[in-house]
Amino acid sequence: MIDRARAERIIARDSWFASQPASLRRALLARAQITTVKAGQWIYGTGDALNGLYGVVTGSAHLMLASGEADVLIEIVQAGQLFGQAARFGGGPRLVTAIAGEHSTLLHVPDHALAEIARSETGVWRSFTELLYSQLASALALAGAMIHLPPPARVAARLIMLSAGQTRIHVTQSQLAELTGLSRKTVNFHLRALAAADIISLAYRVIAVKDPARLRARARI
Repeated sequence: MIDRARAERIIARDSWFASQPASLRRALLARAQITTVKAGQWIYGTGDALNGLYGVVTGSAHLMLASGEADVLIEIVQAGQLFGQAARFGGGPRLVTAIAGEHSTLLHVPDHALAEIARSETGVWRSFTELLYSQLASALALAGAMIHLPPPARVAARLIMLSAGQTRIHVTQSQLAELTGLSRKTVNFHLRALAAADIISLAYRVIAVKDPARLRARARI
């Protein structure tokens, strides 16, 4: 089991979490549960009741959307990022299935703990409205990028979105192809071009962002 202090430091990287009042951050961490999941294990499924916030401490979480007879990979949540919603503002059951991308450590703040926090932190529901809005804004930005950007910019934009300000992205080229709606061969070509320009570096299941500013310029965002 990962050291709790280290887990809390990793979750503190999340941009929404970092922007919250210190009292709310402390309350969330105090009530958080730390669990481990095996690669491929479900975290929650489509249609499940909303049951609070999750954060990836190590590993990753793959968000899958049911489309026809297949499940489509739509997001990979990296270490130091939160996902999930509070039941009060979710508006219904889970829309996606979350699966551990590899052996992963998760931080989970259950919905009943969020309700407890709300009794002392009067602004908590406004904070979660902000989180829900940011998730919606990210989804719309992604949709726009996938519709109008040409393949080189689409690959760069997806890397920017996956990184969320971090320098290492745990993703395979096949997964990136699925996330961009491109062939693996096309993704490989554009990744190699970015690597040749010294904007990224490629390793097994990891892409390191070396020059975020130039990558963003390539992404046209």
